[in-house]
Amino acid sequence: MKLRNLFLPLITVVLMASIFAGCSAGSNTVETCVISNEQYTDKAGLESAKQQQSFEADKDIFASVYFIESPKGMEYTGKWYVDGTEVKTEQKEMTTDTHGVIAFSLEADKLKTGVLRFEIVYGDDVLLSKELTVQ
Repeated sequence: MKLRNLFLPLITVVLMASIFAGCSAGSNTVETCVISNEQYTDKAGLESAKQQQSFEADKDIFASVYFIESPKGMEYTGKWYVDGTEVKTEQKEMTTDTHGVIAFSLEADKLKTGVLRFEIVYGDDVLLSKELTVQ
């Protein structure tokens, strides 16, 4: 009987820790991301878009990101890298409640041929990282 009484609190603590870990701010709230020469503003547009694998260096690029389970005012950072060197950091916040699209941009004058990487960061957590080619 004593052993049974010890296991119940232990099981409760383990279950609660699992629940809180799943709901932490570090959990991934990115559902979809398309990097393109076109900016998307809604989920339907993102779902119908095709992800390009390479881009020309003379056109602006947009990362349109659909977030879920993200309250209005939540801030995310978009980071752009070319060949491992950070070329732009942009912080934006959710303007809608629980879900919506945030578009991050990279101007053509910051591009050059090489490997382009885009990251979405919340706090110290990288929620998404994509690498593409710039020609």
